[in-house]
Amino acid sequence: MMPTNDILTEHEIAINSAERRVFHLLHSLEWQLHCEKKSGCIWRMRCNITENNMFRFEGIIHNRTPAEVAVMIHPEGLHRAKWDSQSAGTSLLQEVDPETSIILHETKSRMMGLVAPRETVDLCRFSTDPEDGTRTVVMVSVSHEKAPLRAGTVRAHTHPTLLVISPLGTSDTKITSILHAELHLFGVPTSVVESLIPKGIHTFFDDLNKYASKTRNEGLSAASTHWMVLNFF
Repeated sequence: MMPTNDILTEHEIAINSAERRVFHLLHSLEWQLHCEKKSGCIWRMRCNITENNMFRFEGIIHNRTPAEVAVMIHPEGLHRAKWDSQSAGTSLLQEVDPETSIILHETKSRMMGLVAPRETVDLCRFSTDPEDGTRTVVMVSVSHEKAPLRAGTVRAHTHPTLLVISPLGTSDTKITSILHAELHLFGVPTSVVESLIPKGIHTFFDDLNKYASKTRNEGLSAASTHWMVLNFF
């Protein structure tokens, strides 16, 4: 069933607003270094609206093109389930247009069950720069009739979030990501809550780097309209 013009307008407003927000944050000078590890560096910035931290990640995938990295991350491809240790699956709920989808992300429980399984319903807009092959996705949470709330699974919220996969030199790929989310962890100390997202980011890119360094090239040239989606928590 094709979406109505009203829904298209609602989605367009939401994703356009998210794009303006994340690209403003991308160029902000207020980021402060949070931690640095082998997989990359994370910066943080306090959001004066939600009163929690936003995070920015930068890292490098060696000897891989942006197209190859995008295929590895694609939720409906053959690769993602082989390396993403935090994911419990992703489902396409609606294709809004050739560049925009609504996708259900599911993550596993963490900390021996202290953190229950979580899910987000995200409006995602994918784009590719025809000149250098840079892949970009902007995400923001929405509601959808195909994804009602479920007992035992917490519905988290994705504030405007960005991932950029760009070429670095002749053979490497740079990852730049901005993540801002509400995990809805009630009764858990703030220090624990604030540590979960950075840990999830590093785990995601550690997993991806290990897979990228070991996997062969078979199936990494497959084209996809909706080239990738990711989630860190």
